[in-house]
Amino acid sequence: MRKRPLTTLSGRLIIYFLVVMLVPFLLFVSYTLMNYNRGIENATTAQAESALEADAEMIASEIQEYRHKAYTLSSSEIITEVLEANDPDIAAEKLNEIYEVMYVTMAGDTYKASASIVSITGDVRISTHNFPEAYDLRTHTNDWDSSNIITIAMRKSERERASIISIEDHRFDAGRQVLFSILRRTFSSDGTHTGYVIIDVMSDHITPEINDSNLFTDIVLIDKETFSAISLVHPQRHGDFSEFPFLQGSSDIYRTPVEGTSLELAATTLTPLLRENFRNWTLVIAISLVIGIVISIILSFIFSRSISRRMSRIVEGMRRFQRGDFSIKLEKTGIREFDELSVTFNIMVHRIELLLERTREEEMKSAEAERKALESQMNPHFLFNTLNTIKALAKMHGEKEIYMTTIRLGKLLRSSIDNRSDNATIKESIDLVECYLLIQKLRFGEKLQYSISCSDSLMDIETPKLILQPIVENAVTHGLGEKIGPWKIDIRIRQDGDKLLMTVSDNGVGFSEIPDMADLEHSQHTGLYNVYRRLELRYGQRFSFTIRSKTGEGASVAISIPLGRKE
Repeated sequence: MRKRPLTTLSGRLIIYFLVVMLVPFLLFVSYTLMNYNRGIENATTAQAESALEADAEMIASEIQEYRHKAYTLSSSEIITEVLEANDPDIAAEKLNEIYEVMYVTMAGDTYKASASIVSITGDVRISTHNFPEAYDLRTHTNDWDSSNIITIAMRKSERERASIISIEDHRFDAGRQVLFSILRRTFSSDGTHTGYVIIDVMSDHITPEINDSNLFTDIVLIDKETFSAISLVHPQRHGDFSEFPFLQGSSDIYRTPVEGTSLELAATTLTPLLRENFRNWTLVIAISLVIGIVISIILSFIFSRSISRRMSRIVEGMRRFQRGDFSIKLEKTGIREFDELSVTFNIMVHRIELLLERTREEEMKSAEAERKALESQMNPHFLFNTLNTIKALAKMHGEKEIYMTTIRLGKLLRSSIDNRSDNATIKESIDLVECYLLIQKLRFGEKLQYSISCSDSLMDIETPKLILQPIVENAVTHGLGEKIGPWKIDIRIRQDGDKLLMTVSDNGVGFSEIPDMADLEHSQHTGLYNVYRRLELRYGQRFSFTIRSKTGEGASVAISIPLGRKE
């Protein structure tokens, strides 16, 4: 395997600084240059569509408002009555009432729009402004005037009661151009067509509100039914689609319908100009990129040198430590991470020095302990030899009780010093307890009574050794020692599910307060604490050690451990 060449920290830092500073910038510029056209189009499209939709909503709102006014006028009782009578004299008599209705309905809009009513014959003609000649049905009834909204209405079903909207009539009224007209028929009570209500909305009311965002070069209002159009930016331009070449499929055109009508808004944007400006901007980015690279290299060199010098001092200190100089102590560098490294290194050196010292002490103590252990090996041999001598003398002289006691004492002694196994079967533990109790019976006679209850199926189960005997010894010593009358000890061992339950009870003097396990370590019940601690080390949280007692009635110790069998 080829070995990779080593580089200095300073060199790596320069490379990393350049990568961190330049790569994001290069990626951004590359992405921008590759996608600028799509980016401009997306941004322009989103803004243009939003602005055009706002304009369409405004026009739809105006149309809806004037539709409602036309409906209100066509539903007026006085206007319906006059148009149904179709009599100029009656109209003259009720003229004030008619004007009141018209001006109240058109309140605030008399400059923005004009309202006219005309009977089916043209004999009754009333307007909030000068009555338009185009609506005088006495003289203007020729079908050739296709832009007249009344002519348009005549081509539709006479029973149609919905409003009719037209943008074809672009006449001027008192120097103001009509943008669109709304017509609504009037009917008598028996359903006879009696006339028309017409509202003409002026272009100078609508066009100032159009193209507030200045995103569009032109906005055209189109009637999709009649294929006519009018510019809302330049209202003098109107007619069919031939007047607006960009409507013939330009890629920079946006369209949106005017809700509730057959009208549509179409607009062109400043996208070509924006594209040219963006190309100039990319040139500026390229120049900035070159300057940025030069500056980044200079700054990277300066910054990397300031860091690598501090790191070099740390490396030199570690090399001195490697050579065996334990007096080395790294100084702070002013950079938090390096300072933490220096402090940690200093602590490590100090601890290694202490560890070496302790190791030397441990070696000396180990040698001393080994010497003492060899010396003490003679003590158990001497004790067993002595017991064997006593046992032989007792047998020789027929002292059966001394002979049996010596055998039982030997078993107890051998069990306590036998380190070959940490476990013992239930049968071995019961035999050990019986040895202890039989020795005690030699001392106390029939005063001490005991019972041991355990199923034969549990005899081969293994438990930690010396669990029952210390508890029984504690019961005899502390529970029964001061009791007057018979002494009783009850030992029960049974299976409880997947647990082994061992209980030792006595009828001794008991105690009023159950001791805490932590307090037993330094009390006279060290045997109990020893058992508890060994079980805790063996089973962790998987065992229970319960003490119950009542003054004058005795005590019991219950131990529950996981069930296991000897293999």
